[in-house]
Amino acid sequence: MNRRVISLCLSVSLMLLSAGCSGKKVATSSGDQSAQSGRAKSEAIQPDAIKPVPAERSFDRASVDQPSTLSSPGSDALSNKGSDSNPLGDVFFDYDQFQIRKDAGPVLDSTARWIRADGSKTVLIEGHCDERGTLAYNLVLGEKRARAAKKYLQDLGVRSSQLQITSYGETQPVCKQQNEDCYQQNRRAHFVAK
Repeated sequence: MNRRVISLCLSVSLMLLSAGCSGKKVATSSGDQSAQSGRAKSEAIQPDAIKPVPAERSFDRASVDQPSTLSSPGSDALSNKGSDSNPLGDVFFDYDQFQIRKDAGPVLDSTARWIRADGSKTVLIEGHCDERGTLAYNLVLGEKRARAAKKYLQDLGVRSSQLQITSYGETQPVCKQQNEDCYQQNRRAHFVAK
């Protein structure tokens, strides 16, 4: 019940954001091929839709001078606190992209083995973005990142019933500094065991 309410709220929020941005070109959130079959153009997120973050939406600038507690993408600091019972790590994405990178393969392979080891496990895949781009754009991009990770895991034999996705866009950064190292840490798919 709780998941349905959250999913409904996210769907309504996305529709309201899309309606508010009706003059803008924002890609839809349905990334599967069947939804695109009726369209002449393939769905793509356009690079020109990424714009600098307005000052009123940027994160607390006081944190810019503080060193990050996270060392680098893929470090134990980002992988669910490095617990042995839950070896799920984050996978990272290039700027304005949702394709799985080669360096994500070992993390996703390990995640798939861990999920398949117990058929009762379910995992929530959260899609995240850095702060650049509009809120609506980043919600869509985060969803596409979560879908890409889900598809990769399904291709490795994980049942779709064990996987759920959501997008937080730019709203839950792990790093709040405004530099490329920090942006890279925020462009991720994060796995949460349920």
